[in-house]
Amino acid sequence: MSKRWGLAAFGLIAVIAIAWYFMSPWYTLKQMRDAAQENDADALAAYVDFPALREDMKSEIMAQFAVEAQKDKSGVGELGTAMATAMIGPMIDGLVSPAGLRAAFIANRNREATQHPTSKATGAFDVSDKVEIERRSFDEFAVSNKNRPDGKMIFKRHGFGWRLSGVDLPAPASN
Repeated sequence: MSKRWGLAAFGLIAVIAIAWYFMSPWYTLKQMRDAAQENDADALAAYVDFPALREDMKSEIMAQFAVEAQKDKSGVGELGTAMATAMIGPMIDGLVSPAGLRAAFIANRNREATQHPTSKATGAFDVSDKVEIERRSFDEFAVSNKNRPDGKMIFKRHGFGWRLSGVDLPAPASN
């Protein structure tokens, strides 16, 4: 009898673990979308790992600057990269923060109030139903838009939940 209970408990735990593995990314995206639609910056911020996202964005942007600088044979590109290095870090530090997120919500709310006073403000924070989730590992998944799969948001596991921890920016356009 106790062997059956042990097997039943193991089966139940396995089903819960499998359900979590497949459903938790969708749940996280839904919670983020709901927070954005309600203009709740604090709720949305709970799903963002700001230090990791800042560092990832800095490295992504600087890598794109480096690629562009290598295309320029005059040496001006290297000067531009040096200037960008000095400016990008502090700019990202200010924008990719809870305060930056709140400011973006306020700006979005003000813009929506002047354009469509009766509609809900979602703006750039809209998480559409046209997303694809790509599992990269047990601890990481990427989200992209089915219509524009070249840029991705990277989520990493934090306990039993997920937080936005990075981005894969689209490759710069070729000239």
